[in-house]
Amino acid sequence: MDVRRIDVQLQVGTVETSIEVNAGATLIETETARISDSKSARQINTLPLNTRSLWNFVGLSPGVVQAGGGSSTRRFAGSRANQSDASIDGITLSNQFDGTQISPLVSQVESFEEVRVDMANNTAEFGGIGQVTIVSKSGSNELHGSAFDYYATPWFRARNAFAAQRGTGVRHNPGFSVGGPVYIPGVYDGRNKTFFYQSFETTRGSLILSNRNATVPIAPWRTGNFASEAAIRDPFNGNAPFAGNVIPASRLNPVSLKIQERFYPLPNFGDTSRINANNHRIQSQRPFDPNTFVTTRIDHRFSDKHFVFGRYIWNRSHSRDFDSVLPAIGQRWQTRDTRAVNLSYTYSIRSNLLLESRWGFAWNDNPRHGPLMGREVVQDLGLRGLNPDLPDVNGLFQVSFSQLGITGISQTQWRHPGFLNFAQQFQEHISWFRGRHNFKAGLIAGRTVYEDWQMPTNLFGAATFSNRFTGHPYADFLLGIPTSSSRAAPNLYINRARWNWDFFATDEWKVRQNLTLNIGMRYELHPAWNEASGTQANFDVATGKIVVPDGALGRVSPLLPRGYVDIVEASTLGYHPKRLLVNDVNNFAPRLGIAWRPLGPNTVIRTGFGIFYDIIPRTTAAGGAPFIVNEPTYTNSQPLPDVVLPVVFPTSVAGPTSISLPGAVRKDLRTPYSMQYNFTIEHQRWSTGFRASYIGTNTRQGEWGYNINQPLPDNRLFVDKPRMFPRYPAITYQSNGAGHQYNSLTLEAERRFARGLAYQLSWV
Repeated sequence: MDVRRIDVQLQVGTVETSIEVNAGATLIETETARISDSKSARQINTLPLNTRSLWNFVGLSPGVVQAGGGSSTRRFAGSRANQSDASIDGITLSNQFDGTQISPLVSQVESFEEVRVDMANNTAEFGGIGQVTIVSKSGSNELHGSAFDYYATPWFRARNAFAAQRGTGVRHNPGFSVGGPVYIPGVYDGRNKTFFYQSFETTRGSLILSNRNATVPIAPWRTGNFASEAAIRDPFNGNAPFAGNVIPASRLNPVSLKIQERFYPLPNFGDTSRINANNHRIQSQRPFDPNTFVTTRIDHRFSDKHFVFGRYIWNRSHSRDFDSVLPAIGQRWQTRDTRAVNLSYTYSIRSNLLLESRWGFAWNDNPRHGPLMGREVVQDLGLRGLNPDLPDVNGLFQVSFSQLGITGISQTQWRHPGFLNFAQQFQEHISWFRGRHNFKAGLIAGRTVYEDWQMPTNLFGAATFSNRFTGHPYADFLLGIPTSSSRAAPNLYINRARWNWDFFATDEWKVRQNLTLNIGMRYELHPAWNEASGTQANFDVATGKIVVPDGALGRVSPLLPRGYVDIVEASTLGYHPKRLLVNDVNNFAPRLGIAWRPLGPNTVIRTGFGIFYDIIPRTTAAGGAPFIVNEPTYTNSQPLPDVVLPVVFPTSVAGPTSISLPGAVRKDLRTPYSMQYNFTIEHQRWSTGFRASYIGTNTRQGEWGYNINQPLPDNRLFVDKPRMFPRYPAITYQSNGAGHQYNSLTLEAERRFARGLAYQLSWV
């Protein structure tokens, strides 16, 4: 996938003279301004890394760094998180929701033929500053195959500098691949026409050991004996101390005793007569979490003019770690499925005119389920005062302690689907080669669906215990008196969708033999998201009202306090009736590149400039206020509490007097863009390519958020300072106006020896 120059010279000879042509590609980029780095299948498979994930190979390219947000987020020569993309055979593997990639789709690399990392001055064909382009393997007329196992053992594993010994566990990455012609004797002979490729990769390993160190109550406390502590008061007896600092057994709350018996074991480490951190220690084992990766590809050539291929990738990975250090809370159930499909048709209209049509998608779903079922726990404990009609999903009554290091009771909340992305793309490209011009133009149409459904952490109730009533947090717990408690209604199902339209035209013009211009223009139209149920909302800073899509007023929660905030439909304030945000239709992205060889074929001067827009558009809040309104956390009354377990939340509460407001987004928000430019000198000598590059990247009209309801900074008392909306809390307003600047110098040397040895040295 590298663009390399090959000069072929043919000399006229006599009839009996044979002409031998020896052509070799240059070690330097001589035809484009793009800064890139390519790795072949052999390099990817032989680089000594302790993982098979492609992102670790990408991170070896100079100018590429890992950003916040996980291993699937990379920054390319100063790009921001929403300014890069990755594709397999031309179809994106981005989730198309938050600017990150679906990393499991490249968790194994056996099926990849070549990978190119573009980090600066891409042509107009690509929208992002950073572009990872992957070409998958295909079959040929000869049957080829492989079988392998990447084996990792503690003997080869480096010890963590802060650990006493090496990590334990054996890991295997076995797999195989096979490719060749589709040939069925006597039925079908696909040689020279039909080819297949199949790969299978997986991970296996030994049992995983987990050290589960919890802090649990000591034995005397469990029976109400606090003889060694300060005086324990009885809030129901005028705060008089309990005799001997012992709570009578008859006064111990039965729900608290059930919680204690079910979730808290006795301490087994250290001095168990005193409370100490991590006084309960066990080592649990669980099965290894496998990751399976399957690729299937079929190629078929109908004729010299018509060629098609299809590829399917399927990946499944498990995450079944223990959800808590408390033994009674078991393993999380989390299975992530990802898939990618590509169908491609190529039509050679004539020798210098080529048409390419592609359709494909990337799909991701990562549901999560905690070990315990919420309704079962609520029924077992006999809890009351929660929201009616609790769903039968994974969950837990959350318990935490303030001013005491006892391990809290919690688990992963139910999420199904989990951050589901279904990103489709249709592409139509035409390439025309005429004289000194290589012209390419295309349309990229995409549709992305995002679905998510996650329950709140306090769906089945939550309680915090402190020393507020008795003078000791665990004594408060044994009496069943929370300092504060909360409950929540089930969250709404999120189902968003959007379209995007991208057009580009680019021309590689060989002005002279030693001078090449790359000229291009890209236009992007990326409308905001639609929410299928209409549960989007935006706070309008001009009127102080909440704006919802047309027809969505009927879905506003009945718990919304009357007279607190006005809610209006979008059309009444000039918003888009469904998306709420106005389309930015001015996103033209010119690209210019120059490659000049003034001193002959071994030295090239390259420079380029381009404008690159953010790939994913901004969205407004969905599934929250005013469609879901939960009562604020309830603080127990004093001196006598009115909430005692099994009651989690008082039924006499009149309802909230205020709610959290949705964020405010400028309705005509502009798409942020970056300008990127580079100046590069490359030279090849001693069978080695040398590169020195300056790369600059900046952002204009970037998004930023601030509290628009912040009091004015002056010398007046806080209560006297005016605010835009005195009745409301902080309001985050998203607008344009941020920017950033990146400057870098890169020095690089690269050589590939005849017998497969290669090195790449770089400094940035």
